[in-house]
Amino acid sequence: MISRAFILTLLLSLLAGCQSLSERKQADSLQEILRNYEAVIRWGSIDQARRFLSPDRQSEAVAPVPRDLRVTHYEVVQGPTLLGPQQAVQAALVQYVFEDSQVVRELVDRQTWEYVPESQSWFLVSPLPEFK
Repeated sequence: MISRAFILTLLLSLLAGCQSLSERKQADSLQEILRNYEAVIRWGSIDQARRFLSPDRQSEAVAPVPRDLRVTHYEVVQGPTLLGPQQAVQAALVQYVFEDSQVVRELVDRQTWEYVPESQSWFLVSPLPEFK
């Protein structure tokens, strides 16, 4: 009787551990995608930022970005925060200049990310930031 209870407890612990490992892997994946997204935005590569959109949205029209755009600062001001097992949000303050005007401008990039279990990837579901 004791051995059955012990085995059952052990099996339940293993199952819980697997779930934690899966959740940990998903959280690590989110952190990595957010770092990569930050790097792309930081370098002003908005065309490359399309790859963070879900495959069915990658062909969406994105406002043209002037060639003289220089992102000067990217700071996460909120998040990342999980809203559920497959959705996360983050807000980042982005400061930028257009080299011809040298006026510092800023925007808040409010990001919503969704996890797709089939591809084990996070995709941006909010619009890409518009640099005006």
